[in-house]
Amino acid sequence: MSMTQNKFVKSFAVLLVLVVTGCGYSDYPGHPGHKTQNEAYVPSLSTVISGWGDDYDGTYVYSVKYNNRNWQKNNFNFKVKITSYKNIVTSSYPHRPNIFPDADGFNRATGFSGGDYHRYWIAEDTDPNAVGGLDNFDQSQPLDADGNWIEPGLILSIDAPEQEVDRVDWDLQSSIKNAAGLLNTLVSNNGKVSNLELTINGLELDGRLHAVEDFKLGFSTNGMGLSEVLLRKQKSAKSLLNTIVENTEHLEKVDVKLHFTNGMAIALPKSMTIMFNHNVLQKLAK
Repeated sequence: MSMTQNKFVKSFAVLLVLVVTGCGYSDYPGHPGHKTQNEAYVPSLSTVISGWGDDYDGTYVYSVKYNNRNWQKNNFNFKVKITSYKNIVTSSYPHRPNIFPDADGFNRATGFSGGDYHRYWIAEDTDPNAVGGLDNFDQSQPLDADGNWIEPGLILSIDAPEQEVDRVDWDLQSSIKNAAGLLNTLVSNNGKVSNLELTINGLELDGRLHAVEDFKLGFSTNGMGLSEVLLRKQKSAKSLLNTIVENTEHLEKVDVKLHFTNGMAIALPKSMTIMFNHNVLQKLAK
């Protein structure tokens, strides 16, 4: 496997953990000295969830909103708003092929394979030096049919800025001209990956390896020019989720490494902190 292909697989190893559990993003630093006009799109964090019920299934895209232009001044007040948008139709993105817009028009935007987008989880990070986790979320939405807050199964905190697309702050998107350009940074074959399947057989949690039933996932590029995890709920999901619940603390930070049947082991990036919400995982594992 080439270095660029390994980066591609590593990025999807990250997404697998997010997709399996339903992810909410709680903490994000933004780019120093920059300001988003309204909401900047973070394309590398898009996920597709399938087979886990109406509260979680769908296509998710994410935005951030902040003003860090005075970040070096003593009176600077740090605040970043992180919004997840959900379309109940899977693999249905809110933009044209090969074009990455900012996120200003994502709410109620139509997905190109059907459905429309609505704001789902919303978090506000007001302390760049602390992991707010679940406390950062607006728990007034989304709500289930009984009026209860739909909690994310996983809380992701990021302490380094990601690539963003914003129509005013061009520096944030200078390295992303279109979808092809984004994919070319991940793989060497012009971003074309299809019929690639890997099987997870172990989870390493805080340095301890735990065997799990083989969990298969595929990788492909979809019609929107984006690469995505092809994930379907399978019988072995129960083993995977129970292993997480039994070997992690509820909403506490944990180091995660994925082990595959081909001998490859991939750790999640050090810039990311992951916390598992046992209340959700126990329901999904039933």
